[in-house]
Amino acid sequence: MAKILVVEDDEQLRKNIQEQLELNDYEVRVASNGLKALDLLPSFQPDLILCDVLMPEMDGIAFIRAVKSNKNYRFVPFIFLTAKVAQQDMFLGLEEGAVDYLSKPFLHRELLLKVNNITRQRAEFILHNLQNSTEEESDFQFVKQFWPLLDGHFDDSSLTISKAAEAMNMSLSAFQRQIKTFFPTNFNELLKDYRLQKATHYLTQTDQNLQWIANRCGFSSLSYFSFCFKKAFKLSPLRFRMKSRL
Repeated sequence: MAKILVVEDDEQLRKNIQEQLELNDYEVRVASNGLKALDLLPSFQPDLILCDVLMPEMDGIAFIRAVKSNKNYRFVPFIFLTAKVAQQDMFLGLEEGAVDYLSKPFLHRELLLKVNNITRQRAEFILHNLQNSTEEESDFQFVKQFWPLLDGHFDDSSLTISKAAEAMNMSLSAFQRQIKTFFPTNFNELLKDYRLQKATHYLTQTDQNLQWIANRCGFSSLSYFSFCFKKAFKLSPLRFRMKSRL
């Protein structure tokens, strides 16, 4: 019996997906955000992860990065669940390693066909051996503390790697080693990427002006925010907002 982890903050949709999968003989666990899903991984070891993009505490992009950074789970396939107004989020998910996506609202048959295809292919070959759950739990301790740190301080334009290390009760050198172990980039880039992800949420889900969004996301100036955003998404913030609402 294949095991599916469903990570979705909408309670009703989460229940509907769980019911449909269980009716088709899948073993299912559910979580409302990425942090809670990380807690389930060591004991559940899913064959496939269905994951929303925009969620509280740890969103889908941060979650897939955390999962892919761990050698025990980097081969677990992801299907992202995206709102039709957030196609850019879908592209981000595919860039991070998701194998497919479903646009909400989706048909149950479409969901089952994609899940069936991916789990069947995965069952045909085993790409890696999982370590014991105790080792896996300890592997994730840094990641499970790091993302809440970013979520709680991303709006602070004065946040530095030294302050982040101090907040996690670590020496700067130990903190840098952990960043290098779990992520393919440095702290400043991780922080900037996280701020930009938050900015996409405010652009698509609120009517706040760009200055407010830049300040809320910890950018020192509107011009620097616009520069970083356009470099990352190939669109200006206003153009991104307009396209998301078409």
